[in-house]
Amino acid sequence: MSSLLERLRAAWNRIFFWQTAKAETRETKPDAHDDHALVLSIKEPKKVPHWKQLRFLNRVLSQNERRVFWGACAIFVIALISGSAVIVRTSVTDVPASGGSYTEAVTGSPKRINPLFAPLNDVDRDLASLVFSGLFRIGPDLEAIPDLAARYTWLDEGKTLEVAIRDDARFHDGEPVTADDVQFTIQAAKNPAWRSPLASLFRDVTVVRVDERTVQFQLVEADPTFLLDLTVGILPAHVWEDVAPETAQLADANLRPIGSGPYRVHSFTRDGAGLVIHYDLRRFTGYYGIPPFVDEWRLRFFPDQTQAINALRNGQVDGVAFLPWTEAEKIRSESIKTYSLELPITTVAFFNTKDALLKDLRVRQALAMAVDPDELSSLIGEQKAKKANGPYPYLDYATGTKPNLEAARKLLDTIGWKLSEGSNVRSLKPAGSATSTSSTVLQIRIDVPNQPDLLRVADLLKRRWSLLGAQVEVRSEPGETLFREALTLRNTQVIVSDMLLLPDLDLTQFFGSAFSAGTGRNFSNLADRDTDAALESVRAATNTEMLVTARKKVTDLLSERIPALFLLRPTYAYAVSSRVKGIQDLRLLTPSDRFATESAWYVRTRWGWRDYVLTR
Repeated sequence: MSSLLERLRAAWNRIFFWQTAKAETRETKPDAHDDHALVLSIKEPKKVPHWKQLRFLNRVLSQNERRVFWGACAIFVIALISGSAVIVRTSVTDVPASGGSYTEAVTGSPKRINPLFAPLNDVDRDLASLVFSGLFRIGPDLEAIPDLAARYTWLDEGKTLEVAIRDDARFHDGEPVTADDVQFTIQAAKNPAWRSPLASLFRDVTVVRVDERTVQFQLVEADPTFLLDLTVGILPAHVWEDVAPETAQLADANLRPIGSGPYRVHSFTRDGAGLVIHYDLRRFTGYYGIPPFVDEWRLRFFPDQTQAINALRNGQVDGVAFLPWTEAEKIRSESIKTYSLELPITTVAFFNTKDALLKDLRVRQALAMAVDPDELSSLIGEQKAKKANGPYPYLDYATGTKPNLEAARKLLDTIGWKLSEGSNVRSLKPAGSATSTSSTVLQIRIDVPNQPDLLRVADLLKRRWSLLGAQVEVRSEPGETLFREALTLRNTQVIVSDMLLLPDLDLTQFFGSAFSAGTGRNFSNLADRDTDAALESVRAATNTEMLVTARKKVTDLLSERIPALFLLRPTYAYAVSSRVKGIQDLRLLTPSDRFATESAWYVRTRWGWRDYVLTR
């Protein structure tokens, strides 16, 4: 009780401290320490004044002292600001930040967003590349690098590939990616009932489930390009296993796909006719890889490229891909930048080696020597095309006939194609004959699809071959009509066309003997055993070194046989809003590979150290 009274008394004294206490208490008793501090403060004042004392500086300091003091302060402030500015300018910069959206205009309409059907439609392939992920993906040097695969091992002298799947890989519905999903995907691709265009890739591949996270691929022969085949997106077995293979193309999961890629489908919108007009994708927060900066990705679909370009010009979309450079130049501005996209496409002049005139190798050689690659490049522009070094894109190796118009004329003279006096067209003169008794003239017809760039190439060939003394005709037709007639009748002489290779860069379909009949795309009608053997050695290569050596052998043989002239590597423009950063000129294997670097794209920035390594 006494303790409580003491506490109450102490509280009363703290509040009414001015009242005189009857006796000395803790509150009124002097503290020796305080007295000591008071004496010292008078005897030995502080050398550094208190902040409140600074207001008396002008009274204490003389005029000169004030000038020196405030001048020093001004110099200190200026130096501090200047030093900070230098540090900020040299060490701080804008760095990518998460957030924002990107909208791309795409020509066409989606049908089945499914990696097993996507090769049939470029729009489907674009969407599938964002929604799905494969065991491997295309790297910056166009090589296959692990994606869903945590690690892989080649066994049995390259005939067996064992792949371990990442433990943190999840589908958009939260289910883990397992060996069962991989096995289901490959088996579905092989199943004829699915009618997948990828069936031929996996026809001779056996898939074995080792355990929940490990799968083996058993090949008939070693194939160093097989990893590229495994860039196909993996389907979730738990979604598709109850779908009948015969009705797989009609399944609702083709429009609302579930994959394991960096983006998931959020919504899509149809017009009154039932056509999808746009897809909205959102960043998948459970993605196992490097998360992209851009939060929302929208693809808008247009019936033709003109409307897509107008949408970009009006600011309705942020990008349009694969534009002709002539169109890109019209819309390029401070707000729209252009980048170069290069596909494995080569502009080729195919010679029909079975034609009565062109079956003579020396005639083909003369025609080849008459073409100047520098003139071809300048015709379309260095920015829009590059000189082709041979049949293989991205292979820095070339052999071939050197351009020499005068040597080409002499070669034609040697084999009997001579110019008669007063004539600009050569005629075939029998050996030993002083005058021509033959009505055979050096007449060549060039068939070309009615595409502006290809027509310019055909016109240049006509001009160069006319300088040789040839009578050249250029016939333009719609591409579908021209190719159907060429493959049916096989009576063309020269076809100028773009040769688009598959990701494995196999030339067999264009120069293999098996494709020189029926509907095969061997426009040259070349049937050569050595070339067939060289093409087979490319497919049989078991490592990268053997693959490059085999491709060089094919290049040498085609240079000797001259079934075609490899003229240009066309490039296309990627027109993108300047607010979108992180895009660069790209070499691609398929059109959708332009999204392979999407994790580096960004539309928002923040301040950060220049040498700061982003960890996301």
